[in-house]
This record gives sequence, structure tokens and C-alpha cells, in this order.
Amino acid sequence: MKRRFVLPALLLAWLWVGQAAAHANLVASNPRAGASLAAAPAEIVLRLSEELGPGFSTSELYNSRHRLFDPGGAIFDPAEPLVLRLTLGELPRDSYTAVWRARSAVDGHITEGNIPFGIGVAAPVGALAPPPGSPDPATVLPTPFEAAIRWLTYLLAALAFGSLPFVLLVWRPALRTVTAAGSAAASFAPIPHLLRRLLLAGGVLFLAANSLLFWQQAAAAADLPLVAAFGTPLLHMLGGRSGLIWLVRMACTLAILALAWRMSATDEGTTSAWWLMLGLGGVVLLTFSLSGHGAAEAEAALPAVVADWLHMAAMVAWLGGLPPLLATIQLARRTPHGLPLLQALIPRFSALALLCVAILSLSGIYAAFIHIGRPELLVSTSYGWVLIAKIGLFGLLIMLGALNLLLFSPRLRSAGLQAAAFFKHTIRAELLVGAILLLAVGVMMSIAPSRSAWEAHERLGLVESAAVGDVELTLWVAPGRIGDNEFAIDIADRRPAAADTPAQVLLNFTMPAMDMGTLQVATQPAEAGRHAVRGNYAAMGGRWQIEVVVRRAGFDDVRHTFELDIVQSALLP
Repeated sequence: MKRRFVLPALLLAWLWVGQAAAHANLVASNPRAGASLAAAPAEIVLRLSEELGPGFSTSELYNSRHRLFDPGGAIFDPAEPLVLRLTLGELPRDSYTAVWRARSAVDGHITEGNIPFGIGVAAPVGALAPPPGSPDPATVLPTPFEAAIRWLTYLLAALAFGSLPFVLLVWRPALRTVTAAGSAAASFAPIPHLLRRLLLAGGVLFLAANSLLFWQQAAAAADLPLVAAFGTPLLHMLGGRSGLIWLVRMACTLAILALAWRMSATDEGTTSAWWLMLGLGGVVLLTFSLSGHGAAEAEAALPAVVADWLHMAAMVAWLGGLPPLLATIQLARRTPHGLPLLQALIPRFSALALLCVAILSLSGIYAAFIHIGRPELLVSTSYGWVLIAKIGLFGLLIMLGALNLLLFSPRLRSAGLQAAAFFKHTIRAELLVGAILLLAVGVMMSIAPSRSAWEAHERLGLVESAAVGDVELTLWVAPGRIGDNEFAIDIADRRPAAADTPAQVLLNFTMPAMDMGTLQVATQPAEAGRHAVRGNYAAMGGRWQIEVVVRRAGFDDVRHTFELDIVQSALLP
């Protein structure tokens, strides 16, 4: 009876865990970026799009001479989980920049940015556009270490829990079929022992990988090296939503290992323990969904979490079932009555795989709809690029599975155990492709989905790049709205000795839809390789042509015309 209450209790614990909305991107700030104030405000208020993780969300204020003002640090109030406040004291007349860093309490992603403003003076030129070389939120990629840890976690999840549906839906029914036909169950005694060992070994390694993943997340949240994160950052993580999810995941895995350890190596008795382990394994997979991208969808959190859970469960049942299938085939080839077993086993696994393919396809389409939204974001974001690679690998897996189902399975009836040798090669190929596919999943889970990443990209302003011979030009318009904007031009001039020659950069503004001539504006050097100017040069909404002219003594002028649609109102937050 106690065992029967384990799973419901855990599920009730999950109902207590709240949901949140979107990625922790900056939605609005007071003061707004680029504001010029007559007097210092009492506080800086940052409103983000997702519930923040306490202990890891910070904000600091710097003046124009990079001096840190620390009146007490950022304030996080659990009653306002979307808001970060920085209390200010008396500030002298100067330009200031509030630098913020936030950790999502839902999926653990880190976002950061800055809010430049002036007190008695205009905000400094060069403060609105991202610094040269800043990563674009739409195309940023995770660190190899983070992606590798997530990949290892998903790979070991498949290894640890893939044996559970395999035993209940494939192995046990196939065994009943062959024993009912007169084959002795003792002939297959090594197979249950092997399945139990796979479960135990995979579970132990899964625990180790999850511990490393949690440690890495604490280090990333605290912006510390891995070794330095051991201690207070880990305790902060354990005290939040991420810590609760991790503790439930680890507790369920330990319970599965305890049940598997007590189980008979010969697999005798009822299937109740296996069903209980399968239920606990489902809760483990649910912890991934509750801390993934689906849980961050404000308008469809529940269906997104359910779809993500079904997607992961189908992945574990299919890819995680391949190692025990391969091991069973190899042992059955050396076991008396092995052919009847394989004739019953392989069609059942094929049926399970077909069901998994259907679930993966439908849940994948739904996830693409909510996380990408627009087809053009497939080729404009790193999330979309990795998804395209994942779809290609998924198609290759389907082809390998179809080869087994349509070509090799019928040969078992005619060629007998000799046909089983073909399965070894195709299953090994499926395992390799599946491992690469899980690497793509690890990368996707380490970055923001296309829709939220593109929203963060657009908040930085408008950006266009072009190459004119050996000169690369990047034009930033921030915030990219009608009215006051900063126009920054990043120049990478690869002509010999050009970089050592001072440049004069001019901008020629033209609006083709209006007959009002051309306005020429000279920029000022802002940083290495960057020239910028700020002003109300796009005071009317519509399509603007901005010609960039780069002049260096002794070199030909470099000219390129960018076309930008500046249509959003500056009155919006």
C-alpha cells in the first residue's frame, strides 16, 4: 500500500509547483533606456517576461567613469516575481548605466543587458546599441560544456529508463508467447539478468550526470567557474524551484534503483514492480518538461508541458529500447529456442517504435508551432538551425526503422537466425544516429527557442550587415523606433594598412516615399571599429534608406545603402 501512494504523492507535489511565462527578457524599465532625467529616481525598476530565480538575479549601477555605485544591491520581492528593483541614493549629474543579469526560475536560462540613462545630461552616445562583438540572441550558441552535459543527461535517461517500457511492452509479452508454444522459460534466463543490469548501470550514471548538470547550472547562474560554485550557489539553487525539481528527479531515480536492486535477477513474479518503476520513470521525465521550454509558455503552459513530456517519453521508449533489443538479439542467437523469441520480440518492438514515431511527430509539430511560430525563423535563429538538423536525423532514424520492419523482419521467417545478423548492424546505426540526435536536443535545450530569441533580438534594435570588397559594414539602429535613435556602424576594414588610417563616416538619410531630399550626418568614433551618432533622424515611420560612406585618406570611399523599415512607435515601452 505504501508503494501505491508514492506516485500520487509525487504528482501532487508537481501540482504545487507553479508555472511561469516566456523567457526572462526585459519587457520594460523605469527609467527607459536612453532617458535623460532632471533628477535621480528613487529606484530603477526592471520588469522581465518570466519569473526570476532568487539569489541569482542582480543589477548594478555604474557612472560614466565606470565607478560602481552600490547602495544595497538589487531587490527581489517574491510577491512581484517578474520585477527586479535597484534602490538609488543621491546621484550627481552624470551619465549612468544599470547592468542587470537575470536567471529564469522556469528553465534556468541566463539573460543580461543594460539600461543607460542620464541625470541632467543626455545618455552617452554608444550606450543604446550593443557593444561590438556582442552575441546576437537569435544566433547565439551554448558553450560546448553545457551542451555536452545536457546531451549526456538525455543519453543516460534513455539508457536508464528505456528498459522499463521494453520489459513491459516487448520482452514480457514475447516471452509469454514462446513459453505458451512450449519453449522453456529457463532458456532465456540470461536476458532478464541483462535487462536488470542495464537498468541499474544506466540509473547510477544518470544520477551522476544530473548532479553534474545541476552543479553546472549553479555555476552559470552565479557566473562563477565550476569549482567556485560548490557551496553557496548550490544551496541557492536547492532553495528555489530548480532545486525542488532536481530533488524530485533524484528521489524518483533512487527509488527506481532500490526497486531494481531488490528485484529477482531471474525476473520471476508479477509485473507490479516494473509498472511502479515505469510510473516513477514517467515522473523523472516530467521533471525535464517542467523545467524546459514548454513550461515557459504563458498562454499554453499545460499543453506544452504535456506535449514535451510525451515527446521525451516516446524518445526514451524508442531510443532507450534499442540497447536492450540489441542485447536480447545477441543472446537469443546463442540460446535454444531463440528464433521463436525473436519472431515474437521484433514485431512487438516495431509496433512500439511506430507508436513512438507518431507521438514524436505530432508533439514535435506542436512544439515547432509554439516555439518557432514563423517559418522564416527556422533559418534566422540558431534554434531553428539545430531543429532542421534534428529533423534530418529523425528522418534517418525512420528510414533505418523501416528497413528493419519491411525488409529484415520478414526474413526471420525464411532465413531464421541468420537474418538476425542484419538487425545488429541496423540497430547499431540507429544507436549512433540517435546519440547524435540527442546532442541536437541538448543544444536546443541550452538556448532560447526561436520566438523568444527573436523577440530579444528585436529589442536590441535593427541590424543589417553588408560586405563591400574587403570592408564589412554592420549598421545598428537602436532602439529601432520612430524618433530618437542611435545609429552605430561597425567597420571591419581588411585593406592593407587601412585599420591604421583614421576614418570619417557619414550617414545619408533618405525616405523614398517622401520627396524631402537627403540629410547627411557625420558620426563620431565611439569604440574600436565603431562610429556612432544619436538623434531624431527617423522622425517619420516607413522605409528609410541609410547610405554609409567610409572615407580614409589614401583609399577609395566605401559606400553602401541599407534599407530599413522603422515603423514602431517610440511611445511604446
